[in-house]
Amino acid sequence: MKRGLRKERNKEDEAGKIVNEGKAHLFYKVIILMVFYISYGIYLYWRFAYTIPRGYGDIALIAGYVLFIAETIGFLESSMFYLTLWDTNTPSTPEVQDKEFPHVDIFIASYNEPRNLLYKTLIGCKNMDYPDKSKVHIYICDDGNRKDIKELCESLKVGYITREDNTHAKAGNLNNALKQTSSPYVVTFDADMIPMHDFLLKTIPFFMVEDKIGFVQVPQNFYNADPFQYNLFNESRVPNEQNLFSRLIQAGKNRFNAIIYSGSNTVLSREALNEINGLVVGTITEDFATGMKIQSKGYKCIYLNETHASGLSPESLEDLYSQRIRWGRGVIQTFKAFNPLFMRGLNIYQKLMYFSAFSYWYFGLWRLIFFMAPIVFSVFGVVVLSTSAIQMLEVWLPMFIFTNLTFYHFSKKVRSVSWTHIYDTILFPQITVGILKETFGFKMSKFKVTPKENVRRDNFTNRFELVRVQIVLAVLSFAGIVRIIYLYVTNNFEAQYIINLFWLTYNFYLLVMAIFFASERPKFRNNERMFVSEEAYVVNNEQKLYGKTIDISETGISIKLEKPICIDPNENYSIGVKTARNSAEFSGKIVRVDNFKDGHKYAFNITEIDEKNFSELILILYDRVPPSPEKQKRDYMTVNVLRNIINRKKRIVPLNRKLPRVKIDKKVKILVSKNEEGIHVVDFNYMYIAVKCVQEYDSFILPLSEKFNINLNCTYDKTLSERNRKKVSIYKVTNYDEFKDHDLLELLKAVPVYNEELNIHEKVAAVK
Repeated sequence: MKRGLRKERNKEDEAGKIVNEGKAHLFYKVIILMVFYISYGIYLYWRFAYTIPRGYGDIALIAGYVLFIAETIGFLESSMFYLTLWDTNTPSTPEVQDKEFPHVDIFIASYNEPRNLLYKTLIGCKNMDYPDKSKVHIYICDDGNRKDIKELCESLKVGYITREDNTHAKAGNLNNALKQTSSPYVVTFDADMIPMHDFLLKTIPFFMVEDKIGFVQVPQNFYNADPFQYNLFNESRVPNEQNLFSRLIQAGKNRFNAIIYSGSNTVLSREALNEINGLVVGTITEDFATGMKIQSKGYKCIYLNETHASGLSPESLEDLYSQRIRWGRGVIQTFKAFNPLFMRGLNIYQKLMYFSAFSYWYFGLWRLIFFMAPIVFSVFGVVVLSTSAIQMLEVWLPMFIFTNLTFYHFSKKVRSVSWTHIYDTILFPQITVGILKETFGFKMSKFKVTPKENVRRDNFTNRFELVRVQIVLAVLSFAGIVRIIYLYVTNNFEAQYIINLFWLTYNFYLLVMAIFFASERPKFRNNERMFVSEEAYVVNNEQKLYGKTIDISETGISIKLEKPICIDPNENYSIGVKTARNSAEFSGKIVRVDNFKDGHKYAFNITEIDEKNFSELILILYDRVPPSPEKQKRDYMTVNVLRNIINRKKRIVPLNRKLPRVKIDKKVKILVSKNEEGIHVVDFNYMYIAVKCVQEYDSFILPLSEKFNINLNCTYDKTLSERNRKKVSIYKVTNYDEFKDHDLLELLKAVPVYNEELNIHEKVAAVK
């Protein structure tokens, strides 16, 4: 009885603790937001009343007002951002009986994507759990009308739907599929989006417990590093650029029923689609318009903020820019065709949320103004802000500090202010041109689908023509920095010098990062690696050696083994890998061996795998949450720049070490022309032995103990000239076939240590 009471009290204490923590968090949020609004409000009043350069001529006056308007718009956009992110909690999946699960159609929209990519998506779809799998109907909606894709669908026993023309692009494709199917719920996937096994079990139940649900959206996640992460050497430090939108902004829109339908990873009600006459046509972002129209009909839409599918980020700069320009132009098209501000059925909050999504795409105009403001003063001598140093400290500095603190708190470490500015700096010229063209009625020359293929590059590829605007701004900013320093040294101190120097330096950093970004990093792999730890084994001499995977891809695997073993580079080895749900077996050849403190990494290329095991390997790879960062690590401007400079200067080393190298680092006994000598052995890897150069031998014998009755016959190969291996000679072990099946650690225990003092006594005795 007492134990039961104690448990109940503990539960109550835990619940009370959670409530108190929630109250404290809410109080902190209220305080920090209030301080933000007060400090920014005072700042804007001060800017308008006291800092507009009214006595410096018309050009200065216009420049001053333009900067003030840009800052005011920035404040309004920040307000919408914090309103959206005030509450990012989303509902969890309700429990329903198995018999309640309805029929569901799975639509995979395709146009020109390669067969192997669609194969992976289909394998993921067929792997989805469902109480009655006969109720799950999978279709490739092929707008390319391709014979090989039809054959793929037949081989996997899934549906294939095509049409004679490509009218209305993706929306027309999906509407065509709607006419030929009948399930009450429809799932839409992009061709590259691979669902996890629990996708349907996590999304369908929402429709079973509540009436008039329009759609359930889950985040679009990615299993490869995006170009921002990859080209700037930050794939392990910075989350995917889309995470701010998909994990926070979309979650925040949930409470306003203003979620944006993303076109993929979505379950839609057929009833809702029928009520708006199918997916909306006439805009290149049919998903954005479709979701908005569904909500205008009174349907509730739900955002489930959990990863249940993953796809491929754009792999090249052209693909990235093309994708973002298409998104931006599509949103502008949608606003011009179906202005949500006047759409019946949307409430005031929904209209505000959609207007915010529309106005965001003009960010490039404000970014250009913020770059030009310090330049026009420092380079061209046009005053855009007139103030004193004391006022700067009293008004601007508090606003600046609290703006950054508020963003840091509300963004939950998914993104920092500086990385937001880096993304905007990289994207703004191309997107701004595209947005202005769409705003003023210039049509896109041709709709282009974002390519969904892996890209390979053997060297850095400089695409500086894509950042010409940023290069010009960087040159002007640097010139401004030099001139401000000159003015500061030669003239009397003025407050404008300090604030301009600050913004010029910060802007120069952003522009340099954009220029780094345009130097595309080499990409040697045809497939993405997943850095995951799973059970694995290698069969060597009919013995299974068990270890853990370090990384896996569709064409290779790296396994960590505790002991060093000799893997013949010319032989195929049987390899297996296993998870809780799946297992795969295949053959592979060794391509590289690396040494760790607590083991050895063996990297294999997959040389032979049948279709059944390849399907299992696909599920092992993609039926998981991708192991990419969810939170941003601490970030410093100088470190970021140095990281990019250092990594771009690194020599690319070929992956050619195929045997485990074990450190010996001791003097051992050898036979040279039957005479005993001593040499200092650095390391050994079955086939080669590294020796510190005091004297070079054409050949020598390294006798092992009588336990093995083996001698290592060594012949001179080369002397290394690398900086880290100076004066080290490499000797090839010509008879390594005799002992390659032995345990390397046991062999090394048998290496005789050379005792120099004892050896001298033996030689003296021999002379006597």
